[in-house]
Amino acid sequence: MTQRAFRASAGTLPDSGDFNQNYRYLKKLLQQLKDENRESVQKELFGEAERKPNLSKKEMKTLFRFLRGIEDHYEDCRTSPIPTELEDSIRNKDSSIRLPWEQEAIEKADSWRKSLRARKKNARKLLCEALDKIRNGEKID
Repeated sequence: MTQRAFRASAGTLPDSGDFNQNYRYLKKLLQQLKDENRESVQKELFGEAERKPNLSKKEMKTLFRFLRGIEDHYEDCRTSPIPTELEDSIRNKDSSIRLPWEQEAIEKADSWRKSLRARKKNARKLLCEALDKIRNGEKID
């Protein structure tokens, strides 16, 4: 038991066996201990200094608006040109026995993936630039 807990427990204990009275006393005792040890527990959990968020609330809102804009801009490329199940079944076939439309579908899916990778790379670049601008206090376009 810590010194504070020992000191707090040295108070007047209820003599009766009344559950409600004992409960209220224990609840009050625990609340006092919690209040007394709040800072030390926070330091133990989070380190000496309390962590502060890197971005303010206003900056986070600006960043979310920017992310929503990126999402809207790239909405057309989120879905594959052919369903995944169809693509998997076509890819499981030997390429020599594929029908012409199947080969075209595979080419479209491959082209879509390549385009998607390029767009993801561009979106990451835009996001990093936006974060840098926000941190420097500049306005996002």
